[in-house]
This record gives sequence, structure tokens and C-alpha cells, in this order.
Amino acid sequence: MAVSEDIYGRLINIAGRQRMLSQRIGFLFLTLSNQVNNCDPASDTLWTMLEAALQDFRKGYRLLLHGDEGAGLPALSSDRIQSVLDGNGGHSGRVVIEQFLGDAQQHMQTLSQNRGLDRKTFDTFSSFMLEDLLQTLQAIVTALEEDFADEMNRRRDQRQEEALRVMHALQEIQKASKFSRMIALNAKISADRAGPYGKEFGALTEELKNISTAITDSSEDILRHLERI
Repeated sequence: MAVSEDIYGRLINIAGRQRMLSQRIGFLFLTLSNQVNNCDPASDTLWTMLEAALQDFRKGYRLLLHGDEGAGLPALSSDRIQSVLDGNGGHSGRVVIEQFLGDAQQHMQTLSQNRGLDRKTFDTFSSFMLEDLLQTLQAIVTALEEDFADEMNRRRDQRQEEALRVMHALQEIQKASKFSRMIALNAKISADRAGPYGKEFGALTEELKNISTAITDSSEDILRHLERI
């Protein structure tokens, strides 16, 4: 299925928003963990923001992975995207994202029990988000942008090929039109020689000449426009 410029733009925006959400999630985890470690009650507002950010991240991931037919969004299926998602071993984008979601869920359960994340656990989680996760999300954005550029180049080349075919067809029409004008001219000469018996035929050949001239003028005008494309 051909993907429009609008759809590519929406997919790139979704992928870019995933990066922003991951950074927001990391900040909220840090803030909530510090509150719990300091024996302060976890802020309901921050907790709600964290839950919403994780929900939005999961939704964005599902959209990119499976698409949304109702919204007109296709699943990511290009070779570049699949290379990012299905990489080798621990570098698989799908594995990285699902590990992030699993770790985030586990850390939320810890915080919900009023237990903060110890420094080592948080540093490991933070490092994973800043390196593996962000690199994966950036790779998805880059792959989408490169796919978009390739598609635009393909469409440009296709338009140029179609324009060349039209130009060739118009040139053939011009040849036929010029040939028709020659026939009309010869027929007019013959009609004039026939005197009163050739008047009707002469009128017909004159009309044929006018039509041929109009076709030639129109085709030349179209060719001039095509040459500007």
C-alpha cells in the first residue's frame, strides 16, 4: 500500500513523541523515587502523570508496530524498520522497548508500595533509557525519514517518466497533425481544380486543416508546460 506524505508525517511525529515520552517517564520515576526515599508521600499528580505517560508510550508503540486501520495508519513494515525492530540479540529494537515497558511496570509496583528505587537500580534503568532505548527510538525515526525520502524520490522519478511518455505521445500527435495538414492542403488543391464540383470537399478539407492546426497548437502548449516540470 502506498503511503501518503501525510501518513509519513504522522508516523514520524508518533515515533518522535515516543522519545519525548521516554524522557518524561525517566524524570517522573526519578522525582517519585526521591519523594519515597525521603519518606514523603508520593505526589498523586506526578503518579497520574507517570501512568498517563506510560499509557501513551504503550499506545504509540502499538500504533507503530501494528498500525491502526481506522485511523489510516499502516504498520511499520519496511526493511529499514524491520532491521531496527528485529536486530540481532539484545540490540533488537522490539526487545529493548518491551524490556523498558516491563522494567517500568516493575518499578511502578515498587513505588506503589512506598519503596523507593535504590541508586543502583535507578542508575541501571536510567542508563538503559538514555542509551539503548533512546538509540532505538532515534533509529526508528531515522528509518522512517529515510523511507519517506526514498518514497518521495520514487514518486518524483515516476512523475518524470510519465511526463516523458506524455511528451512522446504529444510529439507523435504533432507528427500526425502535420501530416493531416499536408493531406488537407493537397485535397484543397484538388478541390479547387474541380471547380464548383469540389466546393463541398474544399470546405471539408479546410475544416480538417483548422482542426490539425488547433491540435498542433494545443500539443505545443502542453509540451511547454511539461518541460517546466
